[in-house]
Order: sequence, then C-alpha cells, then structure tokens
Amino acid sequence: MAIKDLASVRMNDFRRVLKQADLDGYLTVSPLEQRYLSGIELSAGEAVFLITPKKAYCITKKLIVSKMTPAAAFLKTEDVPYGGMLDGALAKNKKLDLKRVAFDPACVDFETGKKLEAEGFVRALGLIGEMRMQKYEDEVARLKKACKIAAESFEEVKPLIKTGMTEEDVRVLMAVAMHKRGAESIPFNIVCFGENTADAHHTPSKNRKLKAGEAVLMDFGCFYEGYTSDMTRSWWHGKNEPAEYKKIWSIVDRARTAGVKVLRPGVTAGEVDAASRKVIEDAGYGKEFFHTTGHAIGLVEHDRPILRSGAPDVLEENYVVTVEPGIYFENKWGIRLEDSFLITKTGSKKLTHK
Repeated sequence: MAIKDLASVRMNDFRRVLKQADLDGYLTVSPLEQRYLSGIELSAGEAVFLITPKKAYCITKKLIVSKMTPAAAFLKTEDVPYGGMLDGALAKNKKLDLKRVAFDPACVDFETGKKLEAEGFVRALGLIGEMRMQKYEDEVARLKKACKIAAESFEEVKPLIKTGMTEEDVRVLMAVAMHKRGAESIPFNIVCFGENTADAHHTPSKNRKLKAGEAVLMDFGCFYEGYTSDMTRSWWHGKNEPAEYKKIWSIVDRARTAGVKVLRPGVTAGEVDAASRKVIEDAGYGKEFFHTTGHAIGLVEHDRPILRSGAPDVLEENYVVTVEPGIYFENKWGIRLEDSFLITKTGSKKLTHK
C-alpha cells in the first residue's frame, strides 16, 4: 500500500477513535500530529487540523494549499487570511455545529489552550499519542531504513577512528556517513572518549583527543523520511583492555540480552526494565545504572512507552523500542549497549544491523 494510502488509513482509524471517545471532533496545531495523520511534513504555525468522525479539514494559509495536495482525498484544505488559522478553525467548528470537540493540552501552548477552553473545547490527553505507539506498515519500513543507515554508518566509521582524533572529528565522520546513506537529519550524535563515557549524554568536544588505551562510547541515530533510529556502542580503544572493563562490558551485554529475551506482545514496559536491571543489580552495580532500560522510537527519538521501573504500558505487535542498559563510573568510564527492536507476533526483531 502506498504511503499516502496508509496516511488515509491512519486518518480513518483516528476518526473511529473519536467515535469511541464520544467526541464530535478534535483540533490539533501540532506538526508532529499533523504529519502522522496526513503524511505531510508541516512546520509550526503552518496549519490547524479539525477532524470529525466523518471528515477532516486543514485550515491553512494560501501558500501552503498546494503542499497539502497529496492528502486531498482524505483531508479537505481551506485557506484563510494570513495569521488567522486558529480563528478560521474555530469558525469552521461553529459552522459545523460541533458540540464536544477535544484538544491535547500537551500539544498546544498555554495561550492556545486557554483560548480553546474558553471556546468550550475539552481536554483529551494522548488520543493520537496512544495510536502512535503501534506502528503502521509504512512507519515500520521507514524505521527499518533509519536503523539500517545508522548501523551501516557505524560499520564504516569505526575502523576509521584513530588515536589523536577528537570527539568532534568522529562525530562529523558519523554525520557524513549517515547523510550520504539518505539520512535527512541527525537528532543526536554523541561521541565520548575516556572519562567522558561516564557522562550519559555528553556533548562531543573539539579538543578532547582519543588516547591509546581508553574507553569509547558512541550513541547516534538519524531521521529517515520523518522516522528515527537509535543505537549505542561501547568498546576499548587500543591494546591491554583492562579486566574490569571486560567484566563490566559482559555484564551490560548480558543485561541487554535479558531485556531482549522478554520483548514480546503482552509484556509490560516495566517487565523489560526489570529483566535488564536484575542482571546489573545482581552483579552489584545497581547504583551505576541510573537511567531507564529503553524507550520507543518513531516520529521522535524518545517516545512512549518508556521502559522504566514499574511502567504499566503493555507492549503490542509493531511497537518499536530500544533496549539500552548501562553502567557508569564517574570520572573513569562508562559502558552502554543499545539496539532497536520491532515487536513481532511472537517476540522481537533487531533493527539496528547492517
């Protein structure tokens, strides 16, 4: 099925969500939600969507109308004077005489939220967010490609990393490798040497040079047609790898494997976290594993569900999540190993491979 047809399916499915929620409509100004429902990338302030159980409208400015053409079959576009999109959507709402219309307060600014509530709109958290957790066929294809780009780029770059290079040198190599394979943007590209590997989200330095015989950690991902990848690799650069580093790397690897083993439909996000965390805690390093075990990826690099302690979200087929345990020793070094996985009917499939 073509990408635009799958966007149409998502829109139809969302209309069913509105019916089930007993809502006459939903208004969104969020470019992320708009891209999800239309397949078209919009910037903030370019459009307002008003969706009813029977029809969907895009209220926009004249210069954006042609941009919406690919979604014309399932999204009626109407232009309004510049700057009047929200007012235009509110006028459309009154014309349609919709009684119970919702918006997501997490997806609007404070002033917009106040205006919508003054107009009688109701709050509804996560209507589209809940849908976004389970990926459609086109989303899975894009996520697979984004993960493949990241994995292949790492395989190209790792042999090029030499003593004397700066963290920034390696970051640039990774960015170029991902871009030349089709990445449209690089949301994060973390390169850490030595003591910096203990900083979970270190900013690469233009001055910190790689020495012979120290730890390296790289955490990176890219956007491909609006969908992201995420993976992390850790290793010892040079000879004489310390026995302690080998030991900790093995523990983190076993924790990653333990988390992956329980990935399947019906398991909670908290159970995945518990499986990975138990390996590290049993080894005596629970305090050194201070972040969650993973998270979903999709239109954003950190999405729901979050694989954290006690999280009740139940994994379902076609969720895409990371598993990324880590152990960190401040001012010394740290190790994190991360891959992304598609939840299948019976288990999971690793996406971060060549």
